[in-house]
Order: sequence, then structure tokens, then C-alpha cells
Amino acid sequence: MNKKSFWAVISLAIGHLVTDMQAGALPIVLPHLKELFSLSYAQMAAIVLTQNVTSSVIQPVFGYVTDKKSLPGMLPFCAALAGAGFAAVGWVSSYALLLLTVIVIGVSSATYHPQASKTVNFLSDDNTKARNMGLFSLGGNAGMAAGSMMMTFLIGLEGGLHNTTYFVIPGALVLGYMLHYLAEYKRVNIEHSLKQAAAKVKQGTAVLSYFGLILLLFFIFLRSTIHTGVSTYLPLFFMQFRDSEPVFASLLVTVFLLGGVAGTYIGAVLSDKLGARAVICGSMLLSVPPIWMIDKVYTEASIIAVVAAAGVFIIGSNATTIVLAQTMLPNNVGMAAGLTIGFSVGLGGLGVTLLGVLADNLGLPFVMQLLTWLSIGATIITLKIPVPESLRKKF
Repeated sequence: MNKKSFWAVISLAIGHLVTDMQAGALPIVLPHLKELFSLSYAQMAAIVLTQNVTSSVIQPVFGYVTDKKSLPGMLPFCAALAGAGFAAVGWVSSYALLLLTVIVIGVSSATYHPQASKTVNFLSDDNTKARNMGLFSLGGNAGMAAGSMMMTFLIGLEGGLHNTTYFVIPGALVLGYMLHYLAEYKRVNIEHSLKQAAAKVKQGTAVLSYFGLILLLFFIFLRSTIHTGVSTYLPLFFMQFRDSEPVFASLLVTVFLLGGVAGTYIGAVLSDKLGARAVICGSMLLSVPPIWMIDKVYTEASIIAVVAAAGVFIIGSNATTIVLAQTMLPNNVGMAAGLTIGFSVGLGGLGVTLLGVLADNLGLPFVMQLLTWLSIGATIITLKIPVPESLRKKF
């Protein structure tokens, strides 16, 4: 892997960061939107569902389209549009307009992730695929944390929700930066298309284990439900049931997302050494204790510690599952990215909506406890996911 390709990967990771800043900022503005529009828990969850389902419906389809015809030229503009979309969130005058604005953010994300992920794959050689996918995923999780921190700061300034306007700035900056590497994006996509055409002439397509793929996607759905559920309801739980200050409640979301930043890259690096199953199963198993402890600790230091640990372990298998899906679908790496980053994660929004309904009827403390049982179930499922020989532990 040459130096230019490496920096092209970094630019895609930064684009991923800017695109996903909106996802990190959304939980920060939700309590304020709840008060502004007098929303129920279910309506709040529907906002998250709208963003995620928009991505889940479009992203695999877009991934399939880019497998047929790569569209790397769209990448810089999708990242910029995501920022512009969130900038409007603080200015909408109705719940309907809020949902429409969130759809714009979701569409931008849906069009970015599959093409960017497959381009990272093409820029990498066999010895750097997991690491580079880790860097790409790290960008997304760092973006969520950065968006959370940025919105936490902005919401406290004069202007309040109107300060979402400032999200236009990172979008404009990344547009110019990514355009610098656009030729490299196009080059590797063209080269891959030529290699794929040559490979199809020489050999047939391998038989895919659809059961294994479906099981992997179901695991990602559960993982996403848990992750989005914690980030969405964590501030509300501590504000309403622990009488925490809004600043501390918002800080917990940031700590949780920063834990995910660390866990994403650590998991990617360990995947090359320990194998995909050890990382997928181990990270989810280790997430059970901290999730269980979130509503059982009371000092600020202990709360921050368990929230950070939960963030590290829940999302620690993120890069590994993307590479695993792309290995399962070698001729459709864009669709594999769409299914893992978009479809299954998007369905996690449906899971969060169901958690919102449960919170309205059974209480938020019940939902916080339910997240522990979901993590146990997800751990059990990881034992049945088939892992190709190339991604198993090597001695």
C-alpha cells in the first residue's frame, strides 16, 4: 500500500467523521426537541427511526448499484450535505419538518457509506484491510463523539438549538479536502472493476452461505439496537431518574461515544491477531457487565467508568463485521457495506422505537435493564456465525 493510497483512506475516514457527526449530535438535541414540540418517548424514537430507516432502505440498494457502476465522485458532496442537513434541525417549526430534515441527513449517510467503504477496501492490500477498515470505522465513531461534544458546547451558547447552523462548517471543509483525493478514489474503483471482470472469466462465483450472512446481519441489528438505545436514552434516564444536570447527562453520551471510538480501532487491530469470532463474541460478552451496571452505580466517577466501558465493548466488533460481510460477498463489497453499515444498523432504529414504546408503557428503568438481556442474546448469536478460514485466528 503506497503513501498516496494511505492518505486517501484517511480522507475517507475524515469524510466518515463529518458524515456521522450528525448521528452523535442528535441525542444531544433530542431532549430539547422533546420540550419544544412536547414529544412522547415514541415520537422521539421515531426521529431516530426516520434517520436509520432512511439509511437502511437506501443503503443496500445504493451499495448494489455501486457494485454495478462505481460512483466515487459523489463522496465529497454526500459528506457536505449531511452537515447542511443537520444545520437545519435547529430552525424547523414543526415535527413534520423535523422528520423531513432528518430524512435529508439519512439519505446523505446512505449514499456515502457503501461507496466509501468499498473504496477503502480497494485502496487496501491483504495485510491492511482490517486495519484500514478500522481507521474508516474509527472515523465514523469519532464523528459521533465529535458531533456530541460540538452540540453539547453549542447548545449552551446563546441561540441554543439555532446553533446547529455551525455544522455547515465541517461539511464545507471536508468537501474541499476530499476533492483533492477524488482521482485516487476513481483509480482504485476502475482497477477493481477490471480485476473483477478478469476473475469472472477464469472462475465461477463461490457459493454464499445465506444463513451465515443473515445471522451476521441479525447480530448487527441487535448490536445497533443496544448501542443506539444506550446513546438515546442514557441522558434522559439520568436527567429524569437521577436528577442529573443536563450538562452531565450530555457528557455521558460523549463518554459513551468516545469509548466506541477506542473500541472500534482496538477491535480491528485485535481481529488480525485473534480472529473475527474472538473479537465479535468477546466484545459483546464483555459489554454485558457495564451495561448491567449503568443504572446501579451512583457516583459520577463510577457512572463515567461503566458508560465508557460499555461504549468500548458494544461497538468493538464494528470493523470486523464489515470485513466479514465483504469476505462473504467478494463480488458485492458495496452491497455488503450497505447491509452491515446501513440495513442492519438502520433496523436498529426500529429496535429503538420499540424500546421507546416500552419506555412509555413500562418505564425507562425497565428499558435500561432490558438492554442487558439484549446484549446476552447477541453474545449467544455470535457463537453460531460462520467465519471464513481467512478471518480465523492465525498461529
